[in-house]
Amino acid sequence: MDSSIIGKIQKAKQYAEQKDRVNITSFAATFKGNHDEYDVRFENGAWLCECHFFATREICSHTMALQRILDEMLTKQPEPA
Repeated sequence: MDSSIIGKIQKAKQYAEQKDRVNITSFAATFKGNHDEYDVRFENGAWLCECHFFATREICSHTMALQRILDEMLTKQPEPA
């Protein structure tokens, strides 16, 4: 392995420990729930899930779980005035 690759691997390890360097602004995932699979998205600071619970409440166990997993890497929504 050449020295430039070794340096990049070391830098990647360093970045992985500094989660505050990452700011996720949008992403899509498939969440395997107990009953089905659901497409979950995070766009413009807002969650979207195709499950029935989210359709009526705009929050669900799938989005809450991903919030916990991704925590400080998600774009923070501005506080309401």
